[in-house]
Amino acid sequence: MSESTYDTMDMYEKKAMMLVEKLIEKGTVEMPPDEPILVHVPTGAQFNSAQNLAHYHSGWKAGTAE
Repeated sequence: MSESTYDTMDMYEKKAMMLVEKLIEKGTVEMPPDEPILVHVPTGAQFNSAQNLAHYHSGWKAGTAE
């Protein structure tokens, strides 16, 4: 099993929140002030769940890797 496959399979809520916090610090994810959503800046995709965003970002990152 590849490392990236393992990362997405093992994306529990606490790990997802840590990843999302790092992505917010980097500017890859934003949280609009008046809305309970997370926005994946590179794609504009919106999520209500940190876990869903973490899975999406992991897939997006794998798909854009050279």
